[in-house]
Amino acid sequence: MVEEPVWHRFWRYFNPVNIFKELLFGWKWAEGVLFLVLILLQLLVWTLGVVHNSTLDWFGLATGMMNIITVVLVAKGRITNYFWGLIYSVMYMPLAFQSQLFGEVALSAFWVVMQFVGIAAWLGFMKRDNLSEKDSQDVVATKYMTFKQWLLVIPVFLAILVIVGMILHQAGSRQPYMDGLTTTISMGAQILQTAKFAESWYAWLLFDVVEIVLWGRAWMGHADPSAFAMLGMNLALSVNAIYGIIQWRRLTKKE
Repeated sequence: MVEEPVWHRFWRYFNPVNIFKELLFGWKWAEGVLFLVLILLQLLVWTLGVVHNSTLDWFGLATGMMNIITVVLVAKGRITNYFWGLIYSVMYMPLAFQSQLFGEVALSAFWVVMQFVGIAAWLGFMKRDNLSEKDSQDVVATKYMTFKQWLLVIPVFLAILVIVGMILHQAGSRQPYMDGLTTTISMGAQILQTAKFAESWYAWLLFDVVEIVLWGRAWMGHADPSAFAMLGMNLALSVNAIYGIIQWRRLTKKE
């Protein structure tokens, strides 16, 4: 049997028809309700910000929406999440720079690179979703971390956190260690997600909680007009991370 060329596999998933097919179809009822709730939560908090600031932050809203689409597709195990994730990562960069959260700026650049890495890492590990057979859609084959992998990850994480915090303090970040914490957690979560580890969702949940604190302090400290949109986004992402934990456990058990 001749192996399918990489570019064939890439085009099969990332042609425009499939990108929008995976966004619009293949949703179970509960997933559709969750997606709607996340969108409404983002809109609600953003609207509160509009009323409070008397400013329509359309860019912040659009950025939040792109990320909600991305993370919901990640939770569903769809490789097309990387298309939406690339758009979000590019859009998030100026928002973080505007708030002088330089760790977040570096993080968004890291996310841009990791979207391409993620595509390469997932392409050869897609399988048919048995619960969505009628839509002919695939999901990624996930796995759990071993005890030895945990022993490696934790000390490396702590070391990176200290180094990043010191660098951001020297760079003049308004919240160097909180900024560094979100940067470190997200980098770890993104790497675990790219490696298809189900534990990545615990890291994403922790990241979302810290982000809520970070953007809350950004608002309290200097009334950042984008803070409400980002707060709404991260509240929605926290809910989705819980769904991601449940969904990837299901996908992993099917291996």
